[in-house]
Amino acid sequence: MIHCPSCNALNLPDTDFCSDCGYDLSRPAPAAAAPAPVAEAEPAPTPLPPSAPQPAPAAPPTAASGQDMLAALRSRAEQLQQKRQADILFVFDCTASMQGEIDTLKDTIIAFAESIQRDGVRARVGLIEYRDRLINEEHTVHRFGGEVFTQDVAAFRHIVGNLRASGGGDEPESAYDALLEATRQPFHPESQHVLVLITDAPPHQKDREVQSIDTLIEAFRQAPIHQFYPVINTRDVRCQQTYLRLYESSCRGAAFDMGKGEDFKERAAHFQRTLMQLGKTISTATR
Repeated sequence: MIHCPSCNALNLPDTDFCSDCGYDLSRPAPAAAAPAPVAEAEPAPTPLPPSAPQPAPAAPPTAASGQDMLAALRSRAEQLQQKRQADILFVFDCTASMQGEIDTLKDTIIAFAESIQRDGVRARVGLIEYRDRLINEEHTVHRFGGEVFTQDVAAFRHIVGNLRASGGGDEPESAYDALLEATRQPFHPESQHVLVLITDAPPHQKDREVQSIDTLIEAFRQAPIHQFYPVINTRDVRCQQTYLRLYESSCRGAAFDMGKGEDFKERAAHFQRTLMQLGKTISTATR
């Protein structure tokens, strides 16, 4: 008797096919089915011995940690502000026709400086007053505790309040020599070097020291002056042809209109708006 390799039924030795399932008994036995894989259980974590210290759970955030984070954010903001610095030097025509602009600058300078600081720029300010060197009226570089630039806006305002518009004779005035003197001042090497010229008159084309505008353009490049803003009578072609060429040839800049008309209050209000717009422009251009 032989066992059927398929169903294990008993069959006579001479039988060719299983009498039970019909399997061909002359064929080799079919391969046994592989057993289904058994999933291995994940190893259980090894318990710490009783004497080993158990790890402490993470502490929830505390008020102290929140204060530390706030202090870190403030420190980072201060670092970013330190990278955006501007030394702003006003070059101011103080001839007889400019008393209204002097008074307006005095009244507006604090708001001007605060608007720049709110925009994240650390600003210092300085002042050069000028008239006409060709009739022996020398320019003056004002100092604040011995320094040309100051962050003390109240001290700057006090100096401006003491200015008196006088002299100058007939136009033009010594703007070129005053601007050349401005390029020689101790700007901070990591700040934006900004000149703001305020005048209602064109410059001498040949001043006592500056004999051509090309000399001044080269001085702007060497200083270097990064931003130049002439606040002028933009309707005066003589002003447009000279002052605008300075920033078109050597640095960033824009011309601002001082204001027009004989009405003092209207002109002062216009100049005040111009100064505030100028502050926004300096903040945007300071990187």
